[in-house]
Amino acid sequence: MQTPPETLKIRRAPMRGSAVVWPSGVEAMYGISTQTRWRWERLGKLPPRDVSVGGKTGWRPETLKANEQTPSIEG
Repeated sequence: MQTPPETLKIRRAPMRGSAVVWPSGVEAMYGISTQTRWRWERLGKLPPRDVSVGGKTGWRPETLKANEQTPSIEG
């Protein structure tokens, strides 16, 4: 038995939460793709994720703001 299309839930990654910026929120903030965010994390242009909620990880807003003060996020 199939579920009618109008009752299917679309799962999306959270963009924001209470004091958490999720990866898709970082992508929206900087206007970058998932691959670029991943690359920036590997290169150290983004700080390490410092929040874990139910297996999902993200950043505190103040962590990202502190990182924006350094010139490494540009270019």
